[in-house]
Amino acid sequence: MSDFSIVTATFNAGGSIRRCLQSVRENRLAETEHLVIDNQSSDDTLEKVRAFGNVRVISEKDNGIYEAMNKGIRSAGNELTACLNADDAYLPGTLEAVKERFESVPESDIVYGNILVNGREVKPPGGIASFGGARIFHPAAFIRRSLFERIGYFDESFRICADLDFFLRAKESGAVFTYLDRPLTDFALGGLSTVRRKQTAAELRHILIRHGYPHLFAYSYYCAMRLRAKISQFSACFRKGAS
Repeated sequence: MSDFSIVTATFNAGGSIRRCLQSVRENRLAETEHLVIDNQSSDDTLEKVRAFGNVRVISEKDNGIYEAMNKGIRSAGNELTACLNADDAYLPGTLEAVKERFESVPESDIVYGNILVNGREVKPPGGIASFGGARIFHPAAFIRRSLFERIGYFDESFRICADLDFFLRAKESGAVFTYLDRPLTDFALGGLSTVRRKQTAAELRHILIRHGYPHLFAYSYYCAMRLRAKISQFSACFRKGAS
């Protein structure tokens, strides 16, 4: 069983990158490698990464996070790959537990688990909201590099939801998803999918239609996401006003 190649895309992540790097170091197995793909940061990101040591760095202009992820996965030296955001962190024992699951279920193409959000454990959605089991958290997903080689990499035309498109393609290809019911990653709110909620909803609608979901279902899901975003904005403004 090959070890892990962890890919982290960065851009001006100086305030959070050390926590991410430290979490990989503390989880590191014998041959684990950590690749940082940097979009020419103008802050102290690269200084902190290089001072940390034992990290492969590629720093050059890219066209978004999924191009950076693809670049890192193509450069990976190990069979098991994962993409960890610069402001996220693996929980203790994550890589060991994931490797054990790949070994116990060797036909697995993807092993995935839960995330922590503000200290609360969150599991992937079930039922119709799971999109056939493809709606999993990419920061808590570990993917064989051979699966990317078989079905293709992240579609860089999507700026926010290319991971969902990839997981749907994986399901359609017959890839084996294996669930590990434990929190694997401490997830930080404030990423692209959190901040750009309207664009996220529009991309998700496009992806669902691409993968054969009825237009009415896709549009209804889009409207539900937009409504949740409006309610969240209203609640935030109300709390701010109340304080």
